[in-house]
Amino acid sequence: MLTLQRTSARDVLTVESALNGVLRTRLTASGVVWRLEIVNASDVSEESKSIRRTTLLNLSRAWSGVLTKATPLPDVWEGLKAEGIKFRRGQVCMVAAAPNAGKSMFALIYAIKAKVPTLFFSADTDTATVMMRSVSHLSGHSQVTVEANLSNDSKYYNAQLVKVSHIKWVFDSSPNIDDLELEIRAYVELYGQPPELIVIDNLMNITAETDNEWAGLRAIMMELHDMARKTEACVLVLHHVSEQSEYGSPSNPPHRRAIHGKVSQLPALILTLGYDPGQGILKVAPVKNRFGKHTADGSEYAQLLVNYAAVQISDQNEFGWMLRKDTIAGYQGGYNV
Repeated sequence: MLTLQRTSARDVLTVESALNGVLRTRLTASGVVWRLEIVNASDVSEESKSIRRTTLLNLSRAWSGVLTKATPLPDVWEGLKAEGIKFRRGQVCMVAAAPNAGKSMFALIYAIKAKVPTLFFSADTDTATVMMRSVSHLSGHSQVTVEANLSNDSKYYNAQLVKVSHIKWVFDSSPNIDDLELEIRAYVELYGQPPELIVIDNLMNITAETDNEWAGLRAIMMELHDMARKTEACVLVLHHVSEQSEYGSPSNPPHRRAIHGKVSQLPALILTLGYDPGQGILKVAPVKNRFGKHTADGSEYAQLLVNYAAVQISDQNEFGWMLRKDTIAGYQGGYNV
């Protein structure tokens, strides 16, 4: 008798009947080959046997079975689009920056503006902060004003929150990979399909199964890479960079080698952020981009204009220059958005 069981990494068939001493066999169906691996050849009848699936497909057939085909998610900022920076379905993408450079805010605003079904694991940022940032961005009010309004009336911004109904949130502060997979399965059970965007904020908050920090980070990235393939969602991972002075000014995007834990092998796109708070400028550098130009040292970048007090990031247009001017002047916001 053959029964199918699920493991965290691959599908396995368990053979519960005796196989008369046969050490290897093949079962071919629909182009899928199952290779039998005998656990204990000396006592075949009493040991469970496993058959590991190996897919042998030609490229045209493999391509026909891919639904998303690495198609880009919607462009939010023209400045990034001009530099060939696109977040793609079925790929792991990374945004890395020093603390307080704005990577969580960058990901939040992107998720709001992209308007695609999103599952947001906000392990690093608590519920109250996400709430204030979201309604600040949507209303144009400063975060200080938002906090005061919510203190007086917890339902003050309910009309604004309808605009982020496409985002579902998980606020577990230290999930492991199994927790992430369970939440994704719950999402699929509820909505009938996986999200198009999965945000991990951030990599350092994901609990690894090993005490070795670097090995743990690499193992997590491998699981996230597998997750992107299986769900065909864009998995956007936020991560830290080294704060060592050898990597230059914090107002400039860090080099790729500054990424904490050296986990740059798997993402298809890696952006590093440099933020100049005195000038209201956010520099976004593609230090790795399989689908476009990039420079590993972060020397070429797109430039966005910001007012973080009001959770606004804009292109270099009329609104953007107003944001920058207000940031320099210390004005915290009150915009018609």
